[in-house]
Amino acid sequence: MSSASTPWGSPSSSSTSVATQNYLPPVDMVVDGCLFDLDGTLMLSTECVEMFWHDFGVQHGIDSHKLLQTSHGRRTIDILKIWKPEMANKQISGELEATIPVRWASFATPVPGVRELHDALPPSQWGIVTSGTLPMATGWLKHFLKFAPPQVFITAEDVEEGKPDPAGYKLGAERLGLEKFLVFEDAPAGIKAGKAAGATVIGMATTYTPDIVKAAGADIVIRDLHSVKVNSFDPVTKKLSLTFSNIVA
Repeated sequence: MSSASTPWGSPSSSSTSVATQNYLPPVDMVVDGCLFDLDGTLMLSTECVEMFWHDFGVQHGIDSHKLLQTSHGRRTIDILKIWKPEMANKQISGELEATIPVRWASFATPVPGVRELHDALPPSQWGIVTSGTLPMATGWLKHFLKFAPPQVFITAEDVEEGKPDPAGYKLGAERLGLEKFLVFEDAPAGIKAGKAAGATVIGMATTYTPDIVKAAGADIVIRDLHSVKVNSFDPVTKKLSLTFSNIVA
């Protein structure tokens, strides 16, 4: 997303110029692995999701402004429980979300640095935990990011409670065998879920302003994934060394 206001009064990125932004010194971390949100963290698809919910609101006579205030970083089934409870089941959620990569993929862009970070991370030490359904998340990975699904790929269908509940991140950490781990998130609901799961949370100022990301509880705030460098990985101890730069003050 650009830093300009997005349609229908949804969250927007910081209006603070990157050139005038103050940054903190680089930080080194040694962890067992990383868990990533998908939308807004690995790819910028907020505008696509907003268009989907705007159309949904028009079709069902729901105020799109109010609907969008409840949608960011949350599962479709949880949003349907609020606005259209009779549609709130996994089948309908999956069918609705599967249309998003098909109809609005041209509005999506990768988060800067995502491909370099993906190629540098050992496959055994990272996974995705998304509020999206399997059809939508798989569609984004296959047709847009051109990534194979990671070894651990937690989607909306895998948990009974969505973010800010920590169930998804706890499940991801368990399946990867992670004790000390990072969560990369852009939305307050996801940041809170990561913190509740016991992770150090890297907040991405892609969808919301840095101040909102910090207020949600992020430990470090960065603007994109160019700020993350993989230094080394020890295959014996399974320890991953990372450096974070351009940390937003």
